[in-house]
Amino acid sequence: MLVKTLLIFLITFFAVSEFLLGTSLIQRPLVLGPLVGLAFGQLELGIIMGATLELAFIGAVSIGAYIPPDMISGTILGTALAIEAGAGPETALALGLPISTVMLALNSVLSAPIMLVFTHLMDKDIEDGNIGKFKFHYFFGGYASFLPRLVVIPCAFYFGSEAVVGLLSQIPEWLQTGINISGGIIPALGFAMLAQMIMDKKIAPFFFIGFFAVQYLSLNTTAIAIFALAYVVLMFFKEKDQKGKVAVVEGGDGLDEF
Repeated sequence: MLVKTLLIFLITFFAVSEFLLGTSLIQRPLVLGPLVGLAFGQLELGIIMGATLELAFIGAVSIGAYIPPDMISGTILGTALAIEAGAGPETALALGLPISTVMLALNSVLSAPIMLVFTHLMDKDIEDGNIGKFKFHYFFGGYASFLPRLVVIPCAFYFGSEAVVGLLSQIPEWLQTGINISGGIIPALGFAMLAQMIMDKKIAPFFFIGFFAVQYLSLNTTAIAIFALAYVVLMFFKEKDQKGKVAVVEGGDGLDEF
């Protein structure tokens, strides 16, 4: 258990290091799920759970003042606890969503004030022209603001795994069936939230063409992606050719009226 807890801590530390690497997306469930699965010797199951959680969190992007649920804690703990219990991706999803919501509240209460303190320190370092102290406060403050995750996630796994596993083993069959059904609905809901943000009348026909091609022509997603790529290339060269013709007409020799 101690080795697994240490691995959970290292995965959490890796996930919160995204601020050092720009928007590298290493904190997405699609990355963290397989890492947890690999650490627990269940890589394939970790990939499946990570992909399932990614669908649920696919629209969870911080835009403006909106702060999405904490994907890091939800993915790591949901996947780890589900694997420990010998359960499937539906259980990882059922555990991950409430965990991410609770951690969002905890981060708002604890992480934000810590970050604010170091932000003021960095402002003072800039005013004083002290680059060395600015670098120290930037790196140390970055990880200090993630201290609740670095502490809570490993501790929650270490002290809570046996309780969660015992609780899951007592779930009646009818409730487990409900969890499995909701596990299929929630990823669809997450994808629908993303589609709502990007969908317009120009994109909608392509979405439905792809959907009906999968449904009625029995094409897989790889085939759809290949056809979509070929269509994009075709439209690119067609648009380029049309722009070339317009340029030739606009640059006539002055006798075009005749």
